[in-house]
Amino acid sequence: MSFVGQALPDHARDRPEALALVCGDASLSWEALAARVDALSAAVRGTVAPGGHVALTTTEPVSLLCGFFAVAQAGRVAAVFDPRQFSSGIEETAAELACVLLTEVGSTSIAGHDGAENVPHSEQPFYIGFTSGSSGRPKAFQRSHRSWTESFRLCREAFALAPEDRVFIPGSLGHSLHLFGAVQALDMGSFVEIAPQFHPRQILSRLRDGAATVLYGTPTQLQLLSRAASQIGLTLPGVRRVLVSGSKWRDEQRGGVEDLFPEARLFEFYGTSETSFISYRRSGDGSPAGSVGRPFSDVAVSIRSASGELCSPGVPGAIWIASPLLFDGYALGGEADTCRDGAWLTVGDQGWLDGDGYLHLAGRRSRMLVTAGVNVYAEEIEAVLAARPDVLGVAVFGVPDPVRGTRIVAAIRPTGTAFCGDALRRACLAHLPPIKVPRAFYPMEDWPLTPGGKPDLPALEARVRQRERDDGQTSDPRRRPA
Repeated sequence: MSFVGQALPDHARDRPEALALVCGDASLSWEALAARVDALSAAVRGTVAPGGHVALTTTEPVSLLCGFFAVAQAGRVAAVFDPRQFSSGIEETAAELACVLLTEVGSTSIAGHDGAENVPHSEQPFYIGFTSGSSGRPKAFQRSHRSWTESFRLCREAFALAPEDRVFIPGSLGHSLHLFGAVQALDMGSFVEIAPQFHPRQILSRLRDGAATVLYGTPTQLQLLSRAASQIGLTLPGVRRVLVSGSKWRDEQRGGVEDLFPEARLFEFYGTSETSFISYRRSGDGSPAGSVGRPFSDVAVSIRSASGELCSPGVPGAIWIASPLLFDGYALGGEADTCRDGAWLTVGDQGWLDGDGYLHLAGRRSRMLVTAGVNVYAEEIEAVLAARPDVLGVAVFGVPDPVRGTRIVAAIRPTGTAFCGDALRRACLAHLPPIKVPRAFYPMEDWPLTPGGKPDLPALEARVRQRERDDGQTSDPRRRPA
């Protein structure tokens, strides 16, 4: 396959009247989807120069997917802007990327090109996505057709997906996990349903009534779905695959999901916007607790020290990846931790390979805290706190401290109304050295999520810092808000 979406005309010819895509009240058959993509692709070819950038800013999933496939088919590059990810500045960012800003997909207001057919080739860039940067401004990463079509192949092989599947996407397509899941499924010929908004009970009803067989989701989304299902005693045995990514899925979070989907194989996969797939594990495959499984086929992983030497099994270091799935580079912005070495790439994630080849994550370098000269990964603390039944959500941050340089604090979403910071501190001391124990625990009933369903870390950190100011917190460890 040379480009993303190349198979859509085949699906339209084989099953013209069958439903391809549903989102709320909107729906398209395979024939209607292919026709809409063809018409829009012709308009794009006639208005945007070959290889040019087209900004897609709609939050309506059906329109977004039609625009995405059309731009890919036309041999142009789709820059997918989610207005919820940008508090402001979409027009400015689109201008920096030299995008044609189409506020309505299918606009033909720009002239000057003859619209001649331009069949994309596999190495050609076709997609610009955005992900949070360490500076707080979204960074723009660029992917080629091949990086996605190869990811499609590995996805089908590893997860045993088939055209007969009915795939459900529970969140915004501004999140690359959800966009990839929808595009891969349609490219394969599977029916896709997308939730207009993330409302757990409504999604559970649609999973049941729509006979979904495959569900994509983040750990947070699955936790909220399983919690809502347990309240009404619902199980969904028709779902046969649950595909989880977006953040580390902790072992203690799986029980409720297994209860909700008793017949499903649960797959957790690890990757980044820059690397695509890296490793995966599935329920019952013997992966050791805490690992993110073994690498996908055609993906090579090595662990290197700060000096560039290969680390022995069990020794943590930077995770380096070589595969046909890697991104082209940053179209805008970038990260100091992202480095290339020939065919190899690292985004600065830290981890280790054990003696059996399973990959373990220590944490993201961007979330490493230095307190009193000691390196601490926020994820290590979060894993301890998330294992508690009285904690529904947790996020760990560092705040300035005149003595330690950084003081570790935690935002907590309690399971119920009861909250005890001292109990959380004791739980941490049972599993962590004192230097890694948060000095303050802040309960937060309102737990903000990104459009993709992950905890909104910048928003949570801002709330923690405001609480610090409001409480007049000092470095005295005896002062722990509870």
